[in-house]
Amino acid sequence: MSFDNRKGQMQENKFLSVLAGAIIGFLFGMVYYYMPTSCLFAGPVVGDEILMPKELHQMLLSISAKTGGLIGVIIGILGGLSTSITMPRGHMSKSISCTCALVCPIVAFIQHGHFLSEMTAGRIAITFFYVVMLLFLAIPFGAAFSFIERIRE
Repeated sequence: MSFDNRKGQMQENKFLSVLAGAIIGFLFGMVYYYMPTSCLFAGPVVGDEILMPKELHQMLLSISAKTGGLIGVIIGILGGLSTSITMPRGHMSKSISCTCALVCPIVAFIQHGHFLSEMTAGRIAITFFYVVMLLFLAIPFGAAFSFIERIRE
């Protein structure tokens, strides 16, 4: 970061903003895609057991890393490009978190919504309640991961 006397504005390194945005976006995209997907997959598969089978859990993590991580990286790159360095730390991670919390569950329901027909009404209600609570917690999650934005500085 340097000061340009001709324009009177601070110059920033966009590469570091994009890198920080991509890292934050991957983490949030994966998490926000994994949570509704695990409810959708586990609804018809898991009966009265408390935990999911290990193979199902590993498959969900790989699907979330591929699909949710890719969506999050795209959102993070766009967020890194559009957030100015003069903004206080936390604004970029909160905006990426909120955007991922809106986009990733919608994509998860579009891709894996066919499992809703095999779930009971109670499990469907719990899944939608879970997603709504994730939307309310998007800003605190974004604030918790604002330490990654130090890459920009």
